[in-house]
Amino acid sequence: MNISSVSSTSTINSFSTVSNNSDEISQLEKQKSKLQSELQKINQSKEDEKTKQEKINQIQMQIQQIDAQIQQKKAEQSEQKQNNVQQKMPIRDDNNEMSSKNAVNSLAKSNDSKDESLGEVIDVLA
Repeated sequence: MNISSVSSTSTINSFSTVSNNSDEISQLEKQKSKLQSELQKINQSKEDEKTKQEKINQIQMQIQQIDAQIQQKKAEQSEQKQNNVQQKMPIRDDNNEMSSKNAVNSLAKSNDSKDESLGEVIDVLA
């Protein structure tokens, strides 16, 4: 029972992490959008070309950094989703599988001996 509660907590934490990454990605995309709007304003401005180019270069570097952060968050999110899928998969335990097979064989042998005993009782009664 404690294992179930640990698994549930782990699943909730994993979901929370995926959700947080989605929120962070959304925020980064909003920042990127604002920077792209700034680029348009700078291009339309009447400033001298040298000043414009300096501002454009700075903003483009910021956009590249944000793009890298978005890619990193998406990779983390994908990895976390993959981990969630793997956590939900049953774990194969060869020892437990062998124990189960032995238990089934033991029950089958027990039933066979009971059938033989029942047959003997019927023979005696007949």
